[in-house]
Amino acid sequence: MPKRYVNVKIPVELADEVDKILEKKVLGYRSRAEFVAEAIRDKLIQVKH
Repeated sequence: MPKRYVNVKIPVELADEVDKILEKKVLGYRSRAEFVAEAIRDKLIQVKH
């Protein structure tokens, strides 16, 4: 079964900060979506413990 996706709106200021990190190409993220998905996974781990 293919993955399903949803859209999430974030303030432009947050997107700009993420884009600045992506432009540096030091953390290995390929896209804003990849960065945000990992940030959400990390936060879920924190709140579950």
